[in-house]
Amino acid sequence: MDWIQKNQTLWKKIGILAGVYLGMKYLVPLLVPFFIAGLLVCWCWPLLKWTKRRLRIRPPFVMAVFLLLFTALLATGIFWLGKAAGNLAQWLVERLGHPGQAEKFLYECCDGIGELMHLDSEDVRVFVTEQLNVFRDHARQNILPGAFGGSWEILKNAGSWGAAILVTGVAVLLMASDFERIREMGKRWPLYEQTVSVIRGILRSVGGYLRAQCIIMGIVMVLCTAGIWLSGTVSNPIPAGIATGFLDALPVFGTGTVFLPWIIILVLQKRFFAALVLAVTYGVCVLARELLEPKLIGGRLGILPVVILASVYAGVKLYGFGGIILGPLSVLLVQELWRQVDTADAEKLSRVSEL
Repeated sequence: MDWIQKNQTLWKKIGILAGVYLGMKYLVPLLVPFFIAGLLVCWCWPLLKWTKRRLRIRPPFVMAVFLLLFTALLATGIFWLGKAAGNLAQWLVERLGHPGQAEKFLYECCDGIGELMHLDSEDVRVFVTEQLNVFRDHARQNILPGAFGGSWEILKNAGSWGAAILVTGVAVLLMASDFERIREMGKRWPLYEQTVSVIRGILRSVGGYLRAQCIIMGIVMVLCTAGIWLSGTVSNPIPAGIATGFLDALPVFGTGTVFLPWIIILVLQKRFFAALVLAVTYGVCVLARELLEPKLIGGRLGILPVVILASVYAGVKLYGFGGIILGPLSVLLVQELWRQVDTADAEKLSRVSEL
């Protein structure tokens, strides 16, 4: 018992770790719509309060207008994304849809592989063709039935997401209508001040992380656009550079998802100058992120970038795909709660020393 009393801080931190894990695993998925609704209303409350006092417009109506505008912007973004995907599909059909075009492209790649590895081109063609036939048969027997069998699961997930979005929208309107009463009820809760302090600390950390990522992503987008333009591989390099730079901010993907296959294809097509330019661009993008991340992200969060990467990996293992967000959020929450524990212990020791 003496050992436990002497290490109360350690036990508190272990309890925080367990509580954060259990909360993120089981409680957060149930309350995500209400968390999002509460954050949206809190962020918009100064404007909602001003419109209520000056223009006599009730907060729910203002929030309804915001939600409609956001829905319109989201629909526009999805439309343009679908249009871009359609243009890409059309480009592929034009390039590979004519008789013999796909086979010609495949044979050019095989000839390039044979030349690089000093193999007979005909043997490479036969091997690649056999492997494609094996893959086709495997897809026909296993992948396609599984895909059709999982269509019901996809529909269920889509319905679940739709219901969550609907609940979030309704919760935003209800919270905007009763926000002042909800806040007064919350202030009577014994842990209100501590909870608000934790939420503010996490929001500051998340805001700093997002700002740092936006700065890095913007720089990488410019570098990607310049490199793709210099390579001369795409007639309009701006959308390609922006899309490639956006992938760099995602923890699982990165610019290598686009550049590495692109470089290999260019080498096989014997377009060595374009491949060299894209390889240099990829290296510069990686170097830029490696130099900027420790200064921007580590400085704003007080967390090393490798810890952020580890939190994403552990989050995916513990929480599933949502761990990409829940993992780093768990680290930020644990860090903020541990900081409060250390602060409370330091205050307690100072009071004891004064006595």
